[in-house]
Amino acid sequence: MPYAGAGAAVFGTWADRLPPDVELIGVRLPGRENRLREPPFQDWRSLAGAFAHALEEQVRSPYLLFGHSMGAMLVYETVVRGMKRRPERVLLSGCRAPAVPRALPAIHDLPDEQFTRELGRLAGTPKEVLADPRLMALLEPMLRADIRLAETWTHQTPAPVPVPVTTFWGRHDEVAPPKAVEAWRTLAPHGFRSRGVPGGHFFFQDRAPDFFRSLNRELSFC
Repeated sequence: MPYAGAGAAVFGTWADRLPPDVELIGVRLPGRENRLREPPFQDWRSLAGAFAHALEEQVRSPYLLFGHSMGAMLVYETVVRGMKRRPERVLLSGCRAPAVPRALPAIHDLPDEQFTRELGRLAGTPKEVLADPRLMALLEPMLRADIRLAETWTHQTPAPVPVPVTTFWGRHDEVAPPKAVEAWRTLAPHGFRSRGVPGGHFFFQDRAPDFFRSLNRELSFC
């Protein structure tokens, strides 16, 4: 599951970097790519329910769930709500624990020009998209919906994760600082591993060789 505003395309090169016995399945939510005309989800309950249903129909066991940033939030929301077939382990990447406040100011309600500028600073949206007013007008509802979900995500008394947990974190991540990711340890009674990677919030793209060495090492234990 990718980060806010992204689709399955962010995993386009992953299949060649993973072990041969691992099948990659990328998640494509409404509002992007070939689901562009479908309205994006506006609440976690509906999104997690739809995701759980898709997993039940389309993914065989055993399986792992990997999510980055908002994608990790979705993984958590899905597994703690109850599933017929749980994953063997969840891999939570670049994501603060649910009781930890966000590290940066919210941007989802900013005026259009400011919103676009702040998206550029986060570095998750391609510059070509940000520079195209017509494309931004088309994608903005989805981007705002995703970022609103991520920025307002919080649980004062979060439920423990019902399966083992591995976290991946960027050593210079300002969105999900290392201490905010380390807080997942208290929610992992079934096992916890932590793997730091050089780089910022998008370390799995910016420092791909380092990340895949760490990911493949983790997969060798699963």
